Amino acid sequence: MNTGRVATFLLGPELSWLLIYGLALLLVAPNQPPTEAGNIRLESLAWYVLFGAIILSFVPLYWSQSGLGWWMLRIGIAGLIGITSVATAFCSAIDYHDSRNSGVGTLWIMLVIFGAIFLFLGMIVVSLYIKFRS
Repeated sequence: MNTGRVATFLLGPELSWLLIYGLALLLVAPNQPPTEAGNIRLESLAWYVLFGAIILSFVPLYWSQSGLGWWMLRIGIAGLIGITSVATAFCSAIDYHDSRNSGVGTLWIMLVIFGAIFLFLGMIVVSLYIKFRS
C-alpha cells in the first residue's frame, strides 16, 4: 500500500475540523462558570473560528492528487458536521442566567446557516477555479 496516498487520505478536511473543534473546546473552557464578559467574547469569537475553519477545510485540496468530486463530498459532509459541532461548543458555553439566553439559540441557528452558506459558496468557487484552471 502506498503510504503517501494513505497520508493524503488521512490529512483531509475531517482532521482539520477535528482540530478546530478541539480549539473551540479550549477557547470556551475559560468561560466556566459563564460570565457576561466571557459570553460576549465567545459570541464574537465563534464567528471568527467558524469562518477560519471553513477556509481551513479547503487546505487539503492543495495536496490532493485527484478525485475532486470525492474531496468536495468529504469537505461538504465534514464541514456540515464540523459547523454544527463548533456552533454547539460555543453556544453551550454561553449562559447569561436571564432572558438573554433566548438569543443563544438564535446565535446557533445563525452560525449553522451562515456557515453552511459560506461552505457551499467556497465549494462552488473552488470547483470553478479548479475546472477553469486546467
